[in-house]
Amino acid sequence: MNKKIFRAANIQEALANIKEEMGKDAMILSTRKIPRKPMDPYGKEMFEVEAGITVKEGGGKRATAVKKSDDGLFESLKGDISEIRDMIAIAGFGSGIQNILCSHFESVGVLASFLRAGVSERLAISLIERSMVSLPPDLGQTDRIKHLKKNVMAHCLEQLRVKDFFNRNNSSGVPHVAAFVGPTGVGKTTTIAKLAALLSLKRKMKVGLISIDNYRIGAFEQLKAYASIMGLLCVPAFSAQDLSCALERMKSMDVVLIDTAGHSHYDNKKIDEIFKLIKSDFGISVHLTLSVTAESINMKEAASAFSVFNPDTYVFTKIDETKRCGKILDQVNNLNLPVSLITNGQRVPEDLIVPDKHRLLRIILGKEPKEILGKEPKGEV
Repeated sequence: MNKKIFRAANIQEALANIKEEMGKDAMILSTRKIPRKPMDPYGKEMFEVEAGITVKEGGGKRATAVKKSDDGLFESLKGDISEIRDMIAIAGFGSGIQNILCSHFESVGVLASFLRAGVSERLAISLIERSMVSLPPDLGQTDRIKHLKKNVMAHCLEQLRVKDFFNRNNSSGVPHVAAFVGPTGVGKTTTIAKLAALLSLKRKMKVGLISIDNYRIGAFEQLKAYASIMGLLCVPAFSAQDLSCALERMKSMDVVLIDTAGHSHYDNKKIDEIFKLIKSDFGISVHLTLSVTAESINMKEAASAFSVFNPDTYVFTKIDETKRCGKILDQVNNLNLPVSLITNGQRVPEDLIVPDKHRLLRIILGKEPKEILGKEPKGEV
């Protein structure tokens, strides 16, 4: 095998040079970062990549899998294509990606999976670095990758919490009252309708609905239309006195679900109006509803604005409208709350998920855990 070392300012440039000089059959053998020399004030850190290619006796290049069976060749090509796709997926990201690849090139596949799913670069690197700490030092490359994936998934599961908040009957004589808060357009009303159908039709619970949304035209009518179809009591309440009267009417219910007005997370005045209403000694649990179609920064800022409600759980909506649900993992990492509900479509009541931790992880990564680990991960749900 002919080998050559390439040096460049970054990993992407080195890979481009390798492809240009050695062709698409070249294999990456090792990578490392060369730090700037302390005595050279104009020097810069460099990245060193060693690549190689097998050569015929006659001097021509040949693919390393040429002597393998057809099945073996196919598997080899699949692996090469997968690695190329992984490198493309991480191209263009920051120096943190380059640094971890130089230290742990075997993490490229895991990194690419995270980034394709929408997990932030910062969190992806953190999870991999934590997973590397407990990696046995004497493993071969294949086993290192296998153990790394297992460790990473275990760390992900540790970060996730789920809670079914809506499975309590009114045995104490006091209904469970739950309000859904969040920005405009995240799907609070539809989510409440789906949950009401699940609780009343499948769990045989007595459910009441209250709308305190007096900003959106037709908001109460929309919720009442759903309630009429299911035969549920639905009333409006636009003041603390209205809400108190509505809750008194519904004291025989198992669960009372409150639909709030959606407001921009920059509109502190309107958010404060909702806060004063639902936090008035009514013992209301609060469920922060966020759309996964939002940009990560907007989701984070919205969660920060609505954190004044001290929410009990997350509700994530519209996962059917994006392939980048990894931002859920970032959001859970930003504001440590359990996830109670996920919605994945417009159908009422079908498109509602009460997830366990493993299903939530599958949603976040957009794949089954066995596709990552080779088997279903074990852990407490």
